[in-house]
Formats: sequence, C-alpha cells, structure tokens
Amino acid sequence: MITNPDGSRSAAYGGLTTCGSVWVCPVCAGKIATRRADDLATVMRAVDDAGGSAFMLTLTMRHDRGDRLGLSRQDRSRRAELEDRAAMRDVAEANGWDVDEHAAEAEEIELGDIRSREGVWDVLGYAWSSVTSGSVWTKDAELFGGLLGWARAVEATWGDRNGWHLHIHVLLCFAEQVSADIVAASVAARMFGRWRRALERKGYSASKEHGWDLRRAQLGDGDLADYFVKMAHEVTSGHRKEAKGSRGGRTPMQLLGEAVDTYEASAVARWWEWERASEGRRQLTWSTGRRDLRAFASLGHEATDQEIAAEDQNADLRLGLTADGWDWLRRTHREPELLTVAEVGGLDAARVWLQRHGLRWTEATPSLGRPAQ
Repeated sequence: MITNPDGSRSAAYGGLTTCGSVWVCPVCAGKIATRRADDLATVMRAVDDAGGSAFMLTLTMRHDRGDRLGLSRQDRSRRAELEDRAAMRDVAEANGWDVDEHAAEAEEIELGDIRSREGVWDVLGYAWSSVTSGSVWTKDAELFGGLLGWARAVEATWGDRNGWHLHIHVLLCFAEQVSADIVAASVAARMFGRWRRALERKGYSASKEHGWDLRRAQLGDGDLADYFVKMAHEVTSGHRKEAKGSRGGRTPMQLLGEAVDTYEASAVARWWEWERASEGRRQLTWSTGRRDLRAFASLGHEATDQEIAAEDQNADLRLGLTADGWDWLRRTHREPELLTVAEVGGLDAARVWLQRHGLRWTEATPSLGRPAQ
C-alpha cells in the first residue's frame, strides 16, 4: 500500500511471478508503460533544460482487412538466419569460393516462403529502418544544431472494416529551438518520403495527406511520455466492455476482453494472431551511438520489460497473503476487488474483507515484503 502525495492510496500485488509481456498482459503492460513514461518525461525535461526542442512525428500506412499482422517470433528468427546465410553466400561467390548450390536453392525457397507471409508489422519495421539510414538521414540529423536522438513507439488497433492498423509515434529531439513548421517542411517531410518509398517496395503505401503528422511536443501535453501515461491507464482500467476505442478501433486489451467475454471464434483467432505476431517485439526503441537520447538525459541502463515487470513497488504498508488465499482470489477473479477495498478503506478494510471471505493473512514488513516474525 502506497500513500500518494495527494492523500489517495495505491494498492498493488507483489512477490508474484511475472511474464514481462508488454503486449498481452494487462498487469505487466501497465507497469512497463508507467516506467517508460517516466523515462520519456526525464528526456523531455533534459531537452528543455538544454534549450532544445522536441517534436512528435506520427507515421502510418494504408491497410485493409486482408492484411496479415506479422510473422511469429520463430519465423522472424529463421528469416534473419537465412538472410545472414544468403549474405555469406554472396561473399563466397564474389571471392570464387565453392557454394553448395542445392542447399542454397532450398534456403532461398524457404526464405521466399517466409517473406511471403510477412505482415504489416514486419513492413513497418522495414520502413522505419529505411527512414533512419542512408546519407540523407545523416544530413537531416545535423540540422538545427543536431539531432539529440529519437524514441519510437509502436501502436496497434483493430478495426472491423480495415483490419490491423499499426503506426509509429516518434519523439524527435533537437539541440536548438526551432519551429514545427520548419521541421515539418524539411526533416519530417523527407522522413515521410523515405517511409512511403520503403512501403511501396513492399507493396504497401501511405497517403500524402494523412500518412504523417508532426507537432511540437511539450511535457504532459500530447508528447510520447503522455502517450505512455494514457496507455498505462487504458490497460489497467475497466475498459474492456467498451466495444470501440477512441481512435476508431479496438486496442489489443479490448480484443482480449472481447475474446474472453464472447468466446466467439473470430475474436479468439484474432487474439491468437496478436499473441503470435507480438511476441518478442519491442514497444519502445531508442536511437543509439552518437545520438543516444538516454545517455543525453543520464538515464543509464535501460531495464528490460521483464525486469520492470518483476519489480515490486516500495510500499508503506503490506499484508502477506497465503498461497491458498491467492489461489482463491485468482479462481474467483476477485483480485481487483481486494485492491479497490484497500485503496478506498486502507489495510484495515482489506483485513475485514479477507476475514469475511475466510482468507488468512500475515502482517508483512514494508521493506522486504516478508511475513513479520
């Protein structure tokens, strides 16, 4: 139990095994989004203190209901392995070395099959890599006192009419103050041009009018940190009965709620597709090297999703639940109810609630979260 500065209480469970999935677990996703929001807010403050400027660039792509979401983690790993082997064969052939032609042909067929099953998420990753590579990007990064770095987040929704909709939000931070109009007319316009051309190479496209958007980012007002704060709220709040998201589609957690509530075959299949395609993908990525935005803001080592999910809050007060009590809470789906009771009435109310339901507890030390002796 934590007492917030405004006097309200926050309750959470600790000491539990976590999956660390930012994509399919509401509990872990909420914790991870909160940490990412804190890191991004630190970056925004550092940029502001240094006299720089920040912008939020959104890049999207056209899609329809028949588009796949993306390859599984296993397929992505195999694709990378086959691409590396193909590159090594090219080197061997250029040097006149012997190459096993039969094995090469078999691997090329396998690679072609995997690529034929790529989806919008795979294309999105390819397009973003095309945006941030090459000599033009190097020149863009030197404008306006130099690009301090970028942070990129992926957002996904599902719409009944157009299927999977993925787009990216990018925080661009520059060392000097510059207007949004100037950035839009130069750096952002060229970034969108590379984005659109990369999509077209993969058979996709982006609208010149609606495929991108740039606006100045200010801490707490529509920037990437604010986006993650809202995300943390969405995945941890009681939203699953809402059929439509505010952006015209259903979020992954709303899809999960729909699958659980209805057991309808297409809803379950859609969720399974999300599970397969999202596994192992990063939600937030940062620029590195000379333009390491985390280093600029003195953030240090970036904790993995798994590390963040496994952390327990530093509570002011704790109660220790027995294994049998926790099993009962899970079987009856009463975990949220107990947290609400604790936040509204404090631990005294939580003790009464536990006693009323015949559950045992132990007093626990705040520092370690272990039962007091």
